[in-house]
Amino acid sequence: MPYLAERFEAAVSALVSEGSVKDRLAAAYSEHLDDLESKELPKALRSRFETLHSALHTVTPIGKEHCVRATIRKMSRIQAGDHARTILAIYTELTARSERSDPLKVVNGNRKPIHDKTKKAPRFVSQSA
Repeated sequence: MPYLAERFEAAVSALVSEGSVKDRLAAAYSEHLDDLESKELPKALRSRFETLHSALHTVTPIGKEHCVRATIRKMSRIQAGDHARTILAIYTELTARSERSDPLKVVNGNRKPIHDKTKKAPRFVSQSA
């Protein structure tokens, strides 16, 4: 899986974990996406990511609180849910754009049987189940 898709997959995993939507959004974005630059994303997704980034960096934190956490603390649950859906949408688009694996190849059915008695074929391959 390409680098960006892995990062967004980790963010989506955080989004579907336990906790409030605000806590999950803060963890997903802060831990997995905050250090990304929009130029790393495909052109079609850059403006969406830039909008998300801007929306999560609007509040000046107090003390040692992170900017993203301060911003999310001030937003409504509905706004936080909207931003969580944006992360999911970007992830979905990235995985749809990622390269597909090589197509399956036809193999010759006349393979030599396994003669080593210590090596067993997986159960789903054996003829008796």
